Amino acid sequence: MATPQTPALTRERFLATPTFDEYVERMTVNREKMLQHLEEVQVPPEDIAWWRSQGKLNVYVLTYDSCGDALYNLPVFAKIAKQCPNIDLRVAQRDENLDIMDQHLNQGIYRSVPCFIFLDENFQEIANLKERSEAMTRVIEQEQLALRRRLREQYKEAWRAEMLREFKEVVANRKKYP
Repeated sequence: MATPQTPALTRERFLATPTFDEYVERMTVNREKMLQHLEEVQVPPEDIAWWRSQGKLNVYVLTYDSCGDALYNLPVFAKIAKQCPNIDLRVAQRDENLDIMDQHLNQGIYRSVPCFIFLDENFQEIANLKERSEAMTRVIEQEQLALRRRLREQYKEAWRAEMLREFKEVVANRKKYP
């Protein structure tokens, strides 16, 4: 892992990373969906003006092709970057850049993507955003909880039968413990 004295994300490494368009061209999964979402995204003029007023920004994104959150979030920022000449957007494969990913773990433990790392003109990190907005994370977690509760109730007899079977199987195949 890089130390503060030797940052993993250097100017040279950033500049060697594919641009958004190069990343999309190399995608092996979900390329059409990424392009569809890019086409659908609308960024209000006042938001574009705000981004243009921020000075030079270098934005490094860690992701992978099959990431669902990336399919929704990356096109939003790509649309901003395409309209703001002050923004240089680069997109890297997470698993090929674990040294950088491990410096930006979600909640200190998860290699969540997409991970947007915002750098100033000197390639010093000024901000980052992991996975998705906090508001959307709350919505997803609430919906997942409601779905789990509904499914447990809907399938409670099958659930119980499977638990009875699984308990017996686990014990029947037990390891010998000292």
